[in-house]
Amino acid sequence: MMEKENEGVYVTLSELLKFGYMPKNFSIRPNAAIMSKLSGRHQSGMRGRGMDFSEMKQYVQGDDARNMDWKATRRTGKPYIRVYNEERDRNVWLVISQMNSMFFGSTERMKSVSAAHTAALFAFKALETGDRVGAVVYNNDEVKFFKASSSKNNVVQIMTAIERQNNLLKASNDNNLKMNLGEALKTLSALAKHDDLVVLIGDGRAMDEESAKQITRINAHNDVIAVLISDPMEEEIVKSSSLFFTDGVDTVDVDSSTHSFREKYKARRDVMRDKMGQLSRKNALPVVVISTESPVLDQLYSQLNVHRGRR
Repeated sequence: MMEKENEGVYVTLSELLKFGYMPKNFSIRPNAAIMSKLSGRHQSGMRGRGMDFSEMKQYVQGDDARNMDWKATRRTGKPYIRVYNEERDRNVWLVISQMNSMFFGSTERMKSVSAAHTAALFAFKALETGDRVGAVVYNNDEVKFFKASSSKNNVVQIMTAIERQNNLLKASNDNNLKMNLGEALKTLSALAKHDDLVVLIGDGRAMDEESAKQITRINAHNDVIAVLISDPMEEEIVKSSSLFFTDGVDTVDVDSSTHSFREKYKARRDVMRDKMGQLSRKNALPVVVISTESPVLDQLYSQLNVHRGRR
């Protein structure tokens, strides 16, 4: 059982599994509107078709004329329409970062914890809607793949992998290699064939040229949502000659009061933000921004445009 002093610093499997029993009134189906803070003040939408072609039948009064099959109509001389059934299931791929850069939080929880909560909510929501869930859980040292399945046991295994990588995080970790996201997406691009949903969950620090290229490739035939995990202090760092960061055990001390430190910090933040913004605009990529300062579920409610009264 997680000790009280580590709450918000690390996650446990039991904590993640509790999200399976919470009401999740947000949509991960096609055409769910998302307000992207990076792609501008407009609404983006998940592209997916949402409907599967079932059959063709002769038109009768009352049928939706928008589904008219004009080619068949011209060929037979009689009006025909295409009949669709609502798409019942698809693959939902979760790409979850537990990199060292995620081990940061100035308010209620670490970014790594918010990412874990987000992954749990999307995974259990996908099961509720009859979708299959697959995942890539990665940190600076390893990449763990899970095939897409509608089994709850598969989701439990994904959550277990998240818990394990989450609990490996420490302030003293010094591996800053970022290639794992690109390698993970390269493999995922071969698995996400058509009309799948790919949910990228992380802070954007692992994004590089290879990652952006693979996202563009995946997005050509699938829906992709970027969930950007952020912390208020990353937007405006506190000025202090002695600013402490801790994981509950180890502590590091930095001087954030100098002009040079703040300028370097701002420059690095702006470069990352510009890269994410360009990627979002190029691919019409919806971006959900999740802050560490409030519960993830509340933020998904508001950003995925579902009325909170409908619980």
